[in-house]
Amino acid sequence: MKHQAVPAFANITTLCSINAINMIDKVRRKNLAFHLRQFSVGLTSNDDFESAVMDDVSDGWLPEQYYRSKSAKNDDDPIIRPMLELCWGLYDDTRNHKLVRGDALSKESLKIIARSILFLTSEKEYEWPYFNTNNPLLRFSWEDLILSILTLGHHYRDKKEEHIISYYEWQKSGEYEVWPFLKKSDYEDQLKFPPFLHVRN
Repeated sequence: MKHQAVPAFANITTLCSINAINMIDKVRRKNLAFHLRQFSVGLTSNDDFESAVMDDVSDGWLPEQYYRSKSAKNDDDPIIRPMLELCWGLYDDTRNHKLVRGDALSKESLKIIARSILFLTSEKEYEWPYFNTNNPLLRFSWEDLILSILTLGHHYRDKKEEHIISYYEWQKSGEYEVWPFLKKSDYEDQLKFPPFLHVRN
């Protein structure tokens, strides 16, 4: 199943404030930016990308499992987890493939990736709250599942609606059109220092 290529962030029940002082991990950011660039333009496969990320960024964890790592639970650079979750949404993890031809990213997705790479190669703090856009069913407890069965799916629909409302509220935390930058002015300032942003035709 191909995941929707949208930014992914953490818990649906809370919009947590980030610590006033964030850690900026320049090495892991630049590693992730490089591997993401190679993958997004079809130079490497999703399996290659996952292997590289596990070696250079996520301490051996797959992108979708990074939230379980010690780094993610401690004083990690707060851009790493949402960026890994975003990356996981770019490809079909049931098969090995490159993002070419029918699997190529849309122009809109490539714009998001370009901004993400630009941010990762900056030294700016990630200032957005942490929010997960994944389907709430993926985080259901046994109680949630039982309630969904007993209510003939109404509980799940309620949770999904809550999730959508929370997502729109989260978008108001900054200037969403320039995520992962918080403000358009920050994005425009960083455009003066472009990294390897050339997208292959």
